[in-house]
Amino acid sequence: MGRPSTAREDLVTTAANELWQGSYGSVSVGSLCSSAEVKRGSFYYFFDSKDDLVLAALEHSWKRMQGRFERILGDETIPPLQRLSHFFHALADVHEQYRRESGHVPGCPFGNLSVELGSIHDPIRERVSDIFGRIVGYLAELLHAARDAGELEANSSEIERRSEQIFVCLQGAQVLAKTHSDPEVIRRMAPVAVAIATGF
Repeated sequence: MGRPSTAREDLVTTAANELWQGSYGSVSVGSLCSSAEVKRGSFYYFFDSKDDLVLAALEHSWKRMQGRFERILGDETIPPLQRLSHFFHALADVHEQYRRESGHVPGCPFGNLSVELGSIHDPIRERVSDIFGRIVGYLAELLHAARDAGELEANSSEIERRSEQIFVCLQGAQVLAKTHSDPEVIRRMAPVAVAIATGF
């Protein structure tokens, strides 16, 4: 029996990486197939369009990010607000690694596509919006844990508001890090995120 084909997974992984490093407009179906070493005909066997592949790539990128959320924000051996700070530092480390490898800071894979396509590709905008909601949800869980640990005082409504504000801080930091090619911007926002969490 032959080895099962990994063509679909190869296309999704390649698209996730190239979209993060570049943009929707800078990659084509042909270039993605070439980079993934997959025949163009196979692409249309798995996906109806480039947008369908992008949606799959977004979920692939989310799974990678979700692992970091669960590993860092879910580490109950560390106080909740310290986990929040650690997450910003870990994200800065990821961007620093990419800068060393490629010469530039990639920014947020979801935010990049939202800015580029949000007003013209509704399915992609809606998927990014859904992923953003998942991230805010993880942050809210962390703040609830911080409240339970006595690290902050806030009702559920206030926690939801602060979680959204921390997310905005996180996104803004990645935009500036990409603009200035400086991951330290993200690291410097860690105490700001903690201050938001505690209500300043």
